[in-house]
Amino acid sequence: MSPVDYLDPTDALPKIGGVGKDASTLLNTTFFKHGKSFPSIIDGEIVIVGFPESRNSSNKGASKSPDLIREFFYSLSSFPIKTKIIDAGNLKPTKTTKDSYSAIKDLADYFLSKGATLVVLGGTQELSYPIYQAIKLHRKSITASFIDSRIDMDDNNGEFCSTGYIKHFLDEPIENLFNISIVGYQGYLCDPNSIEMLNKMNHEIFRLGFVRGNYREIEPTFRDSDLVSFDLGAIRNSDCQGNIFPSPNGLYAEEACQLSRYAGLSDKTCCFGVFELNAENYPQSSHLSAQLMWHFIEAYSQRKLERPNSNGDFKKFIVESSTPEIEMVFYKSLSSDNWWMEIPTSLKDQFSNKSIIIACSYADYVAASKHEIPERWLRVYNKVV
Repeated sequence: MSPVDYLDPTDALPKIGGVGKDASTLLNTTFFKHGKSFPSIIDGEIVIVGFPESRNSSNKGASKSPDLIREFFYSLSSFPIKTKIIDAGNLKPTKTTKDSYSAIKDLADYFLSKGATLVVLGGTQELSYPIYQAIKLHRKSITASFIDSRIDMDDNNGEFCSTGYIKHFLDEPIENLFNISIVGYQGYLCDPNSIEMLNKMNHEIFRLGFVRGNYREIEPTFRDSDLVSFDLGAIRNSDCQGNIFPSPNGLYAEEACQLSRYAGLSDKTCCFGVFELNAENYPQSSHLSAQLMWHFIEAYSQRKLERPNSNGDFKKFIVESSTPEIEMVFYKSLSSDNWWMEIPTSLKDQFSNKSIIIACSYADYVAASKHEIPERWLRVYNKVV
Protein backbone atom coordinates (compact mmCIF):
# COMPACT_ATOMS: atom_id res chain seq x y z
CA MET A 1 0.00 0.00 0.00
CA SER A 2 0.97 3.66 -0.35
CA PRO A 3 -0.08 6.15 2.36
CA VAL A 4 -0.55 8.72 -0.41
CA ASP A 5 -3.69 6.85 -1.49
CA TYR A 6 -5.22 7.20 1.99
CA LEU A 7 -4.10 10.61 3.25
CA ASP A 8 -4.46 14.32 2.57
CA PRO A 9 -1.67 16.65 3.78
CA THR A 10 -2.62 19.03 6.57
CA ASP A 11 -2.95 22.74 5.87
CA ALA A 12 -3.06 23.71 9.56
CA LEU A 13 -0.98 26.74 10.47
CA PRO A 14 0.47 27.54 13.91
CA LYS A 15 -1.62 29.76 16.16
CA ILE A 16 -0.35 33.28 16.67
CA GLY A 17 0.82 33.81 20.22
CA GLY A 18 2.95 30.71 20.68
CA VAL A 19 6.72 30.48 20.48
CA GLY A 20 8.45 31.65 17.33
CA LYS A 21 8.82 29.37 14.32
CA ASP A 22 12.55 28.93 14.95
CA ALA A 23 11.87 27.52 18.44
CA SER A 24 8.65 25.55 17.80
CA THR A 25 7.79 21.93 17.12
CA LEU A 26 7.91 22.78 13.42
CA LEU A 27 11.69 22.34 13.74
CA ASN A 28 11.27 18.67 14.62
CA THR A 29 8.61 17.83 12.03
CA THR A 30 8.72 16.64 8.43
CA PHE A 31 5.42 17.14 6.58
CA PHE A 32 3.74 15.05 3.92
CA LYS A 33 3.06 17.67 1.21
CA HIS A 34 0.73 18.01 -1.76
CA GLY A 35 2.21 16.59 -4.96
CA LYS A 36 5.14 14.99 -3.14
CA SER A 37 5.98 11.39 -2.35
CA PHE A 38 5.40 10.24 1.21
CA PRO A 39 8.41 10.79 3.53
CA SER A 40 10.48 7.70 4.25
CA ILE A 41 10.04 6.18 7.72
CA ILE A 42 12.64 4.32 9.74
CA ASP A 43 12.43 2.44 13.02
CA GLY A 44 11.85 4.62 16.09
CA GLU A 45 10.35 7.63 14.34
CA ILE A 46 7.06 9.25 15.34
CA VAL A 47 4.14 9.59 12.92
CA ILE A 48 1.33 12.06 13.63
CA VAL A 49 -1.86 11.20 11.76
CA GLY A 50 -5.39 12.59 11.91
CA PHE A 51 -8.45 10.35 11.68
CA PRO A 52 -11.41 12.76 11.32
CA GLU A 53 -14.11 10.08 11.57
CA SER A 54 -17.15 10.57 13.84
CA ARG A 55 -20.18 9.19 11.99
CA ASN A 56 -20.81 6.35 14.48
CA SER A 57 -21.14 8.87 17.27
CA SER A 58 -23.26 11.77 18.46
CA ASN A 59 -20.04 13.79 18.63
CA LYS A 60 -20.02 14.92 14.99
CA GLY A 61 -17.78 17.90 15.71
CA ALA A 62 -14.90 15.55 16.55
CA SER A 63 -14.24 15.19 12.81
CA LYS A 64 -12.82 18.74 12.76
CA SER A 65 -10.46 18.19 15.66
CA PRO A 66 -7.14 17.01 14.10
CA ASP A 67 -6.25 20.34 12.49
CA LEU A 68 -7.60 22.37 15.42
CA ILE A 69 -5.12 20.50 17.64
CA ARG A 70 -2.28 20.95 15.16
CA GLU A 71 -2.71 24.73 15.14
CA PHE A 72 -1.75 24.82 18.81
CA PHE A 73 0.76 21.97 18.70
CA TYR A 74 2.92 23.71 16.11
CA SER A 75 3.01 26.86 18.24
CA LEU A 76 4.52 24.97 21.22
CA SER A 77 8.25 24.75 21.87
CA SER A 78 10.48 22.17 20.19
CA PHE A 79 11.75 18.96 21.78
CA PRO A 80 15.21 17.76 22.76
CA ILE A 81 14.58 14.74 20.53
CA LYS A 82 16.90 13.14 18.00
CA THR A 83 14.33 11.06 16.15
CA LYS A 84 12.28 12.46 13.27
CA ILE A 85 8.60 13.38 13.61
CA ILE A 86 6.49 12.95 10.47
CA ASP A 87 3.10 14.62 10.08
CA ALA A 88 1.23 12.28 7.74
CA GLY A 89 -1.82 14.51 7.38
CA ASN A 90 -5.43 13.31 7.68
CA LEU A 91 -7.42 10.35 6.44
CA LYS A 92 -9.26 11.18 3.24
CA PRO A 93 -13.09 11.27 3.37
CA THR A 94 -14.68 7.85 2.80
CA LYS A 95 -18.13 6.73 1.70
CA THR A 96 -18.87 4.68 4.81
CA THR A 97 -17.60 4.24 8.35
CA LYS A 98 -16.53 0.69 7.45
CA ASP A 99 -14.30 2.15 4.76
CA SER A 100 -12.76 4.48 7.34
CA TYR A 101 -12.15 1.67 9.84
CA SER A 102 -10.53 -0.46 7.14
CA ALA A 103 -8.32 2.42 6.04
CA ILE A 104 -7.32 3.21 9.63
CA LYS A 105 -6.30 -0.41 10.17
CA ASP A 106 -4.29 -0.42 6.92
CA LEU A 107 -2.51 2.84 7.78
CA ALA A 108 -1.70 1.81 11.35
CA ASP A 109 -0.41 -1.53 10.06
CA TYR A 110 1.80 0.24 7.52
CA PHE A 111 3.32 2.68 10.01
CA LEU A 112 3.85 0.02 12.68
CA SER A 113 5.51 -2.26 10.13
CA LYS A 114 8.09 0.50 9.67
CA GLY A 115 8.75 0.58 13.42
CA ALA A 116 7.06 3.95 13.93
CA THR A 117 5.21 5.11 17.03
CA LEU A 118 1.81 6.63 16.24
CA VAL A 119 0.29 9.79 17.67
CA VAL A 120 -3.34 9.71 16.55
CA LEU A 121 -5.62 12.75 16.47
CA GLY A 122 -9.28 11.70 16.49
CA GLY A 123 -12.06 11.53 15.71
CA THR A 124 -14.11 9.47 18.11
CA GLN A 125 -12.85 6.78 20.43
CA GLU A 126 -14.18 3.68 18.70
CA LEU A 127 -11.31 4.26 16.24
CA SER A 128 -9.15 2.64 18.93
CA TYR A 129 -10.44 -0.75 17.83
CA PRO A 130 -9.22 -0.74 14.18
CA ILE A 131 -5.92 0.62 15.51
CA TYR A 132 -5.76 -2.32 17.92
CA GLN A 133 -6.53 -4.69 15.03
CA ALA A 134 -3.41 -3.37 13.32
CA ILE A 135 -1.28 -3.65 16.46
CA LYS A 136 -2.18 -7.32 16.91
CA LEU A 137 -0.70 -8.05 13.49
CA HIS A 138 2.66 -7.15 15.02
CA ARG A 139 2.36 -7.99 18.73
CA LYS A 140 0.89 -10.59 21.06
CA SER A 141 -0.56 -10.24 24.58
CA ILE A 142 -1.43 -6.57 24.06
CA THR A 143 -2.45 -4.21 26.85
CA ALA A 144 -4.89 -1.46 25.85
CA SER A 145 -5.43 1.44 28.26
CA PHE A 146 -8.37 3.85 28.04
CA ILE A 147 -8.35 7.13 29.94
CA ASP A 148 -12.05 7.83 30.24
CA SER A 149 -14.73 8.96 32.67
CA ARG A 150 -17.07 6.25 31.36
CA ILE A 151 -16.82 2.60 30.41
CA ASP A 152 -17.98 2.48 26.80
CA MET A 153 -20.02 -0.72 26.90
CA ASP A 154 -23.49 0.56 25.95
CA ASP A 155 -25.64 -1.86 23.95
CA ASN A 156 -26.73 0.57 21.20
CA ASN A 157 -28.81 -2.21 19.61
CA GLY A 158 -25.66 -4.15 18.86
CA GLU A 159 -24.16 -1.37 16.71
CA PHE A 160 -20.45 -0.57 16.74
CA CYS A 161 -20.14 2.99 18.01
CA SER A 162 -18.13 5.32 20.22
CA THR A 163 -20.08 4.42 23.37
CA GLY A 164 -20.12 0.63 22.87
CA TYR A 165 -16.80 -0.42 21.32
CA ILE A 166 -15.18 -1.89 24.48
CA LYS A 167 -17.31 -5.03 24.08
CA HIS A 168 -15.35 -5.86 20.92
CA PHE A 169 -12.13 -5.82 22.91
CA LEU A 170 -13.62 -8.20 25.47
CA ASP A 171 -14.18 -10.82 22.76
CA GLU A 172 -10.46 -11.01 22.01
CA PRO A 173 -8.51 -14.11 23.23
CA ILE A 174 -5.81 -13.59 25.87
CA GLU A 175 -3.00 -14.37 23.43
CA ASN A 176 -4.09 -11.27 21.48
CA LEU A 177 -5.39 -8.97 24.21
CA PHE A 178 -3.87 -9.62 27.62
CA ASN A 179 -5.31 -6.73 29.55
CA ILE A 180 -7.71 -3.79 29.38
CA SER A 181 -7.16 -0.85 31.72
CA ILE A 182 -9.78 1.83 32.34
CA VAL A 183 -8.16 4.85 34.00
CA GLY A 184 -10.12 7.65 35.69
CA TYR A 185 -13.67 6.31 35.43
CA GLN A 186 -16.36 7.97 37.55
CA GLY A 187 -18.63 5.48 39.28
CA TYR A 188 -21.81 7.53 38.97
CA LEU A 189 -21.34 7.66 35.17
CA CYS A 190 -20.88 3.89 34.71
CA ASP A 191 -23.17 0.90 34.64
CA PRO A 192 -22.32 -1.26 37.71
CA ASN A 193 -22.71 -4.35 35.51
CA SER A 194 -19.85 -3.13 33.30
CA ILE A 195 -17.62 -2.63 36.33
CA GLU A 196 -18.50 -6.09 37.63
CA MET A 197 -17.82 -7.71 34.25
CA LEU A 198 -14.37 -6.14 33.93
CA ASN A 199 -13.49 -7.17 37.47
CA LYS A 200 -14.61 -10.75 36.87
CA MET A 201 -12.45 -10.90 33.75
CA ASN A 202 -9.48 -9.65 35.81
CA HIS A 203 -9.08 -6.49 33.79
CA GLU A 204 -7.85 -3.33 35.47
CA ILE A 205 -10.08 -0.40 36.38
CA PHE A 206 -9.03 2.69 38.33
CA ARG A 207 -11.61 5.06 39.71
CA LEU A 208 -10.91 8.79 39.46
CA GLY A 209 -10.34 9.16 43.20
CA PHE A 210 -7.72 6.40 43.20
CA VAL A 211 -5.92 7.91 40.21
CA ARG A 212 -5.76 11.31 41.88
CA GLY A 213 -4.40 9.95 45.16
CA ASN A 214 -2.08 7.24 43.83
CA TYR A 215 -0.28 8.53 40.76
CA ARG A 216 2.77 6.34 41.23
CA GLU A 217 0.52 3.26 41.33
CA ILE A 218 -0.91 4.14 37.91
CA GLU A 219 2.45 4.49 36.17
CA PRO A 220 3.09 0.68 35.83
CA THR A 221 -0.16 0.36 33.88
CA PHE A 222 1.15 2.69 31.19
CA ARG A 223 4.59 1.10 31.27
CA ASP A 224 2.93 -2.13 30.11
CA SER A 225 0.50 -0.50 27.61
CA ASP A 226 0.82 -0.97 23.85
CA LEU A 227 -2.15 1.29 23.09
CA VAL A 228 -3.18 4.36 25.13
CA SER A 229 -6.49 5.93 24.10
CA PHE A 230 -7.39 9.28 25.74
CA ASP A 231 -11.03 10.42 25.79
CA LEU A 232 -11.11 14.17 26.49
CA GLY A 233 -14.29 13.55 28.50
CA ALA A 234 -12.07 12.22 31.29
CA ILE A 235 -11.02 15.82 32.05
CA ARG A 236 -13.31 17.98 34.20
CA ASN A 237 -15.46 20.46 32.33
CA SER A 238 -13.85 23.58 33.79
CA ASP A 239 -10.49 22.45 32.35
CA CYS A 240 -11.79 21.03 29.06
CA GLN A 241 -15.16 22.25 27.78
CA GLY A 242 -14.66 20.88 24.29
CA ASN A 243 -16.53 17.58 24.69
CA ILE A 244 -20.18 16.60 24.45
CA PHE A 245 -20.36 14.66 27.74
CA PRO A 246 -19.16 17.29 30.23
CA SER A 247 -18.81 16.47 33.92
CA PRO A 248 -18.04 18.87 36.78
CA ASN A 249 -15.55 16.27 38.01
CA GLY A 250 -12.66 14.64 36.25
CA LEU A 251 -8.92 14.87 35.80
CA TYR A 252 -7.27 18.26 36.16
CA ALA A 253 -5.42 19.43 33.06
CA GLU A 254 -2.06 18.94 34.80
CA GLU A 255 -3.00 15.38 35.76
CA ALA A 256 -4.01 14.62 32.17
CA CYS A 257 -0.61 15.81 30.97
CA GLN A 258 1.13 13.64 33.58
CA LEU A 259 -0.71 10.53 32.38
CA SER A 260 0.25 11.39 28.79
CA ARG A 261 3.84 11.66 29.94
CA TYR A 262 3.70 8.21 31.53
CA ALA A 263 2.52 6.83 28.20
CA GLY A 264 5.38 8.53 26.41
CA LEU A 265 7.97 7.12 28.81
CA SER A 266 6.69 3.58 28.26
CA ASP A 267 8.95 1.48 26.07
CA LYS A 268 5.92 -0.54 24.95
CA THR A 269 3.46 2.16 23.90
CA CYS A 270 3.35 2.22 20.11
CA CYS A 271 0.18 4.29 19.76
CA PHE A 272 -1.12 7.26 21.75
CA GLY A 273 -4.46 8.69 20.64
CA VAL A 274 -6.48 11.76 21.64
CA PHE A 275 -10.19 11.34 20.93
CA GLU A 276 -13.64 12.90 21.41
CA LEU A 277 -12.52 16.52 21.20
CA ASN A 278 -15.31 18.85 20.05
CA ALA A 279 -13.53 22.16 20.24
CA GLU A 280 -14.64 24.40 17.38
CA ASN A 281 -15.94 26.94 19.93
CA TYR A 282 -13.53 26.00 22.72
CA PRO A 283 -9.98 26.75 21.57
CA GLN A 284 -8.51 26.11 25.03
CA SER A 285 -9.56 22.45 24.75
CA SER A 286 -7.63 22.19 21.48
CA HIS A 287 -4.68 23.81 23.23
CA LEU A 288 -4.87 21.25 26.05
CA SER A 289 -5.04 18.40 23.52
CA ALA A 290 -1.90 19.77 21.88
CA GLN A 291 -0.20 19.81 25.27
CA LEU A 292 -1.15 16.15 25.81
CA MET A 293 0.60 15.37 22.51
CA TRP A 294 3.57 17.49 23.52
CA HIS A 295 4.01 15.70 26.86
CA PHE A 296 3.79 12.29 25.19
CA ILE A 297 6.44 13.13 22.58
CA GLU A 298 8.70 14.96 25.04
CA ALA A 299 8.65 11.91 27.32
CA TYR A 300 9.23 9.63 24.32
CA SER A 301 12.59 11.33 23.86
CA GLN A 302 13.54 10.10 27.36
CA ARG A 303 12.69 6.41 26.95
CA LYS A 304 15.28 4.11 28.51
CA LEU A 305 14.39 0.89 26.64
CA GLU A 306 14.80 -1.25 29.73
CA ARG A 307 13.21 -4.58 30.55
CA PRO A 308 14.30 -7.34 32.96
CA ASN A 309 16.07 -10.27 31.25
CA SER A 310 16.76 -8.13 28.18
CA ASN A 311 18.95 -5.14 28.92
CA GLY A 312 19.93 -2.70 31.66
CA ASP A 313 21.12 -3.22 35.23
CA PHE A 314 18.62 -4.86 37.56
CA LYS A 315 18.55 -6.15 41.09
CA LYS A 316 16.49 -9.28 41.73
CA PHE A 317 14.45 -9.82 44.91
CA ILE A 318 12.84 -13.12 45.89
CA VAL A 319 10.09 -12.94 48.49
CA GLU A 320 8.50 -15.94 50.20
CA SER A 321 4.74 -15.84 49.86
CA SER A 322 1.97 -17.21 52.01
CA THR A 323 0.99 -19.48 49.11
CA PRO A 324 2.78 -22.87 49.18
CA GLU A 325 5.35 -23.49 46.41
CA ILE A 326 5.06 -19.94 45.06
CA GLU A 327 7.80 -17.35 45.34
CA MET A 328 7.28 -13.74 44.38
CA VAL A 329 10.12 -12.47 42.24
CA PHE A 330 10.72 -8.75 41.79
CA TYR A 331 13.19 -6.76 39.70
CA LYS A 332 14.36 -3.21 40.37
CA SER A 333 16.06 -1.12 37.70
CA LEU A 334 19.23 0.45 39.08
CA SER A 335 19.02 3.28 36.56
CA SER A 336 15.37 4.35 36.79
CA ASP A 337 14.16 2.79 40.11
CA ASN A 338 11.25 1.19 38.21
CA TRP A 339 9.99 -2.19 39.43
CA TRP A 340 8.70 -5.35 37.72
CA MET A 341 7.42 -8.65 39.04
CA GLU A 342 7.49 -12.18 37.70
CA ILE A 343 4.32 -14.26 37.76
CA PRO A 344 4.16 -18.02 37.11
CA THR A 345 1.81 -19.21 34.38
CA SER A 346 0.35 -22.51 33.24
CA LEU A 347 -0.59 -21.08 29.82
CA LYS A 348 2.70 -22.07 28.20
CA ASP A 349 1.13 -22.28 24.74
CA GLN A 350 0.20 -18.60 24.87
CA PHE A 351 3.31 -17.25 26.58
CA SER A 352 6.01 -19.86 25.73
CA ASN A 353 7.57 -19.47 29.20
CA LYS A 354 6.82 -20.68 32.71
CA SER A 355 6.39 -17.10 33.88
CA ILE A 356 5.61 -13.62 32.63
CA ILE A 357 7.06 -10.30 33.75
CA ILE A 358 4.84 -7.26 34.26
CA ALA A 359 5.49 -3.73 35.47
CA CYS A 360 4.69 -3.01 39.11
CA SER A 361 5.39 -0.45 41.81
CA TYR A 362 7.58 -0.34 44.90
CA ALA A 363 4.37 -0.58 46.94
CA ASP A 364 3.72 -4.02 45.41
CA TYR A 365 7.14 -5.19 46.61
CA VAL A 366 6.52 -3.77 50.10
CA ALA A 367 3.16 -5.55 50.30
CA ALA A 368 4.74 -8.87 49.26
CA SER A 369 7.48 -8.38 51.87
CA LYS A 370 4.73 -8.20 54.51
CA HIS A 371 3.30 -11.51 53.20
CA GLU A 372 0.40 -9.70 51.55
CA ILE A 373 -0.51 -10.60 47.99
CA PRO A 374 -0.40 -7.45 45.85
CA GLU A 375 -3.67 -6.86 44.01
CA ARG A 376 -1.81 -6.42 40.72
CA TRP A 377 -0.03 -9.77 41.18
CA LEU A 378 -3.26 -11.59 42.06
CA ARG A 379 -5.22 -10.11 39.15
CA VAL A 380 -2.61 -11.21 36.60
CA TYR A 381 -2.08 -14.59 38.29
CA ASN A 382 -5.82 -15.31 37.96
CA LYS A 383 -5.52 -14.64 34.21
CA VAL A 384 -2.59 -16.95 33.55
CA VAL A 385 -3.07 -20.02 35.77
